[in-house]
Amino acid sequence: MKKILLAITALCAVFVMDAKVVLPNVIGDNMVLQRDSEVKLWGTAEPGKKVTVSTSWSKEKTVVKAGDDGKWTVSVKTAGAGGPFEITFNDGDILTLKNILLGEVWFCSGQSNMEMPIKG
Repeated sequence: MKKILLAITALCAVFVMDAKVVLPNVIGDNMVLQRDSEVKLWGTAEPGKKVTVSTSWSKEKTVVKAGDDGKWTVSVKTAGAGGPFEITFNDGDILTLKNILLGEVWFCSGQSNMEMPIKG
């Protein structure tokens, strides 16, 4: 029985290793991207594989080739505020991100100044 479980586990590992586009945790469904700018998207795929990135707000398709380490990076122009949009990554297997919004993205940090009301 142990040999059968080990064989099944090995086969599953082979199928999981069949590379498809993998994105970092910060890139996913329901995200907000800065409007009217150029944003970077990145991830991994099978080394040397071409990845086509297309967005529903633009007819442009961007093709990038994964490096020897499988990593790839691409810049995508964004449109004006709106949504929801989709981003599709295709390396033979299709991965689609849904409910992407374009708008203002602000990062705030601080300590006591973060407690002050906006009106002063």
